[in-house]
Amino acid sequence: MTLLTKRTIVLCMALAGCAAALPAQGAGWPERPVTIVVPFPAGGSNDVIARVFADRFTQILGQTFVVENKPGANGNIGAAQVARAAPDGYMLLLSGNGHNAMNHGLYSKMPYDSRKDFSHIALLASTANAIVVAPDFPAKTFKELIALAKQGGKAVSFGSPGVGSSGHMSMVMLQQAAGLTLQHVPYRGASPLLTDLLGGHVQLGILNVDIPLSAVKAGKLRVLAVSSAERSPLYPDAPAIAEEGFPGFAASGWMGLSGPPGTPAEIVAKLNDAVAKALQDSGLKQRLAEGGYASSSGTPDSYAAFVSSEIGKWSKVAKESGATLD
Repeated sequence: MTLLTKRTIVLCMALAGCAAALPAQGAGWPERPVTIVVPFPAGGSNDVIARVFADRFTQILGQTFVVENKPGANGNIGAAQVARAAPDGYMLLLSGNGHNAMNHGLYSKMPYDSRKDFSHIALLASTANAIVVAPDFPAKTFKELIALAKQGGKAVSFGSPGVGSSGHMSMVMLQQAAGLTLQHVPYRGASPLLTDLLGGHVQLGILNVDIPLSAVKAGKLRVLAVSSAERSPLYPDAPAIAEEGFPGFAASGWMGLSGPPGTPAEIVAKLNDAVAKALQDSGLKQRLAEGGYASSSGTPDSYAAFVSSEIGKWSKVAKESGATLD
């Protein structure tokens, strides 16, 4: 053995020893505050869910989790910021069906690919949309609504929180399934739509199930159906669309947690475990249930597969409808 070979072996052994002595990547995380980017304004469903889980993560992981709202382009601006962030676990995304699924069919060009430009961590919660009408709306049931829409003449109009919202796309999916045409009236969010529903300026709307709850309880609005695969506990008397002649119909809004691509597996695992622990908290589960949210978790791989399937589903719906946000 030559002197050069001996020196090479010694050097390799030394380097291996140093590598073994280093802590695993992400082992000390989190060592400073963590930001969860919500790509929508404060006060909405995404914002509420992010803040609820941020509080639990702070308790579970012993470091502060803060929520930062970065609205714009139906969620694309904030999501793109996270997709470009350093993969160190200190900037995360409150991912969701709009910016991580529907937008892939609504924009001809996206600033990221939700299948590969994120490290998906866990599904947090999902919620249905409720089709609501004014008390004097001529259709008293969901089946009567479908019959009314198929009568011809003046098209039945519906309000949604905006073009590309889960409510809008749920109604597009319904129109495709039922073979009917409805006139879309987009609003700038759920609050102005609810105001106009209560004021009688629009008679039919679709909103997340929690939003019209107090108005429904007061008899000011009626729920004809919900968009989830099963009935909502908030409206046990209202059928799921799937029950009314559309088997397999399911259109729910969902929210999850994702990080930049290449986020260390150790950090992803810690966050996934934190989600599972948070969902074991009875107080959190009750709060989600009261808002009409179904809690969920699963593995990072199962969430990534779910996101991919939702992109395929909603891209098809959007492209067939011609709806666009360009």
